[in-house]
Amino acid sequence: MKKIGIVFNEERKPEAREPSLEIAEWLKGKGCEAYVNPDESILGKGLDLVVVVGGDGTILRVADRIARFSIPLIGVNFGHRGYLCDIGENEIFKKLEKILQGNFEIEEKTRIQAEVFNKKKMIREIDGLNEILIGGISRMVFLEIEATDKDRSFKATVTGDGVLFATKTGSTGYNINAGGPVLVTDAFSVVANNAYFSSDSLILNMKSFVTSIEAVFQVKILNSFKENLPFLAADGQRDYRPKEGDIVRIKRSKYKTLFMKVV
Repeated sequence: MKKIGIVFNEERKPEAREPSLEIAEWLKGKGCEAYVNPDESILGKGLDLVVVVGGDGTILRVADRIARFSIPLIGVNFGHRGYLCDIGENEIFKKLEKILQGNFEIEEKTRIQAEVFNKKKMIREIDGLNEILIGGISRMVFLEIEATDKDRSFKATVTGDGVLFATKTGSTGYNINAGGPVLVTDAFSVVANNAYFSSDSLILNMKSFVTSIEAVFQVKILNSFKENLPFLAADGQRDYRPKEGDIVRIKRSKYKTLFMKVV
């Protein structure tokens, strides 16, 4: 454990700057190379760990940045709840000492990916740890969903606020607030947000269902007016607005987020 990055949000969490610098100095005193808010060139060369100083929002943003580099992360809670954080504000150096001694394990968490196609050409790719949302802000959206899960497939339409696709990690967040189930295994929860699924293959007026992690979804945007087009977002960020007739393919991401846990 020699090369460690420390990341905080300068704009939204300026109070995390001082503890981040203190962590960096402490790590250097232990013989480590410490990089505060490392850029892509440093991430690309490989780090052994990224310490995220902030809340769950910061962790989600950092997880998106480093997923393709397969770098594990651990969160220091400087947010409101910090469900994804493993280190409390008052136990930073105690737990970092354990990590340097090798007392940790790595937990792999499944990510979810959305690919946007226009006339069979992929024009956008978005990745998330918690969920993918296709929905409007104040206008009704019209979606056609085709799901393929192993040997089973079905079609459904959604008319309403939108639809949410959540991972196990994200099932206790937006998903549960939208009426979806908490997942205890690696699967996808699909929720019609303030709407219902209409399909011959599903129970009438079903609001949510669960599929295996191998399921692939094709979502067609049926809105015919530009001002009614829904937004596509991952983990509440990276908004993108598909066009009428675009197809959004949602599936398990090729990347995983690696969380380091102190033992």
